[in-house]
Amino acid sequence: MNKLLLVFLLPSLFWFEPKKSLNEIGQTSKFARPLPVEERYKLLKDSVRLMRESWRANMELGLNNDSILRLASKSFTNLVFNDYYKIWAGTPWSFYGKSQVPNKGEIACGYFVTTVLRDMGVKINRVEMAETYSEKMIKSLIQPKSIKKYTPFNLVVFVNELKLKADGVYLVGLDYHTGFVVIKNHEVYFIHSTVLEPGCVVKEIALQSVALQINQYTVLGNLTDDKEFMRKWVMN
Repeated sequence: MNKLLLVFLLPSLFWFEPKKSLNEIGQTSKFARPLPVEERYKLLKDSVRLMRESWRANMELGLNNDSILRLASKSFTNLVFNDYYKIWAGTPWSFYGKSQVPNKGEIACGYFVTTVLRDMGVKINRVEMAETYSEKMIKSLIQPKSIKKYTPFNLVVFVNELKLKADGVYLVGLDYHTGFVVIKNHEVYFIHSTVLEPGCVVKEIALQSVALQINQYTVLGNLTDDKEFMRKWVMN
C-alpha cells in the first residue's frame, strides 16, 4: 500500500472501535500460513508509529490539540488492552527475562512494561527502568498530580475507586512487582508478566489477581490522564 495513503487511512481506525485489533490485521486468512510473530509485531509497531506521525502533523498545523490528545488517550488504552496484550499474551515469565519479541524467550515484569512502552513509541530507557524500583520508573514518566500511593493497600477499596473512573491505562508499582492497570468499561484489569500461576504474561480481573491480593504497598500513575505524557508520546 502506498505509504502516503496509509498515513491518511490509519487515523480512521481509531475514530471508531475496529472490528479487529491492529495485530490481527497482520494475520492472513485461515487458508494461508499466518505471518511470523516478528513480522506481525513489526506491522503493529509501524502502524502505531504512522498513526502518531499523523497526529503530530495535525498538531503542528495548529489543529485542536485537546481533541487530538483525547483521541490519543483512547487509542493508547485500546493498544495496551487489546493489541499489545494479545501479541504478548502467554510469553513466559523469568526473573532474568529480557525478550524483545513476543512469545520468543522469556520476559520479567519490569522488562514487559518497558518493552511495551518503548515499542509503542514512548521515550524510555528500557533496561534502566526495567531494573530499577517501579516507583522510580513511574515518577520518571508521569507528573506528580497523576500519581497516587496506597498504603496500607486494600484491593477492594482500590478497585471500587478505579471503577468510577473513565477508561485509561495506569502504571502500577507493587511491593516487588509492576504492570499495567487498565480500566475498560468500568472494569479494572491487571496486565503483567507474573511469576505466579500461570507464569507468563496475563490479563486478569484485578479483584481476582493473586499478585494484587498479597500486595501491601502500591504506587499508581495514570498515563492516559497525564496530558504531558500523552503530548510527549504523540510528539516523540
